[in-house]
Amino acid sequence: MEDHKIISLLWQRAERAIEALRERFGKRLMMTAWNILGVWQDAEEAVDDTYLAVWNTIPPKNPDPLSGYVYTTGRNISLDRLKYNTAQKRDGRYALSIDELADCIPSGALEETVEARELGQAIDHFLGKLSPDNRRLFLRRYWFGDSLDQISAGLKIRPNTAAVRLKRIRQQLKEYLIGEGYLDE
Repeated sequence: MEDHKIISLLWQRAERAIEALRERFGKRLMMTAWNILGVWQDAEEAVDDTYLAVWNTIPPKNPDPLSGYVYTTGRNISLDRLKYNTAQKRDGRYALSIDELADCIPSGALEETVEARELGQAIDHFLGKLSPDNRRLFLRRYWFGDSLDQISAGLKIRPNTAAVRLKRIRQQLKEYLIGEGYLDE
């Protein structure tokens, strides 16, 4: 079902809207939640909470595109659950992919909302300069939290090739952020 039809069902408060969300976005939402949380029951709950959050926010919101809204909502719910589950422990498969970005992202910037928004815009600009394949590789690893094996299977490349390309992209990102004044050399 197309996004505008799902949004229409949500505005009408039709129960079919939840099923339409599940059919259209469920597989990727579940994979993202699983990649972040690593516990099947927690991932299922996060996905269900995502459907509820979308139901509760549309209306009044009318997101375009719906996919970005749904995936961002699901990712944020999964990250909140991970934070709650791990409290002060650093266990979780998602933490590994985020740790890979530690050299590229300035520390402390994420605690300040304005700086985080500006940094996000800079990263978006950087991603816009990448080839579609490299952008897809970066997003699958660092947005959706996919493993190197999942990425390599999806992109039909070897895991080692994916790892090398990601390392080069991270280096390019670091150089870009240095040039933009977000990092010191």
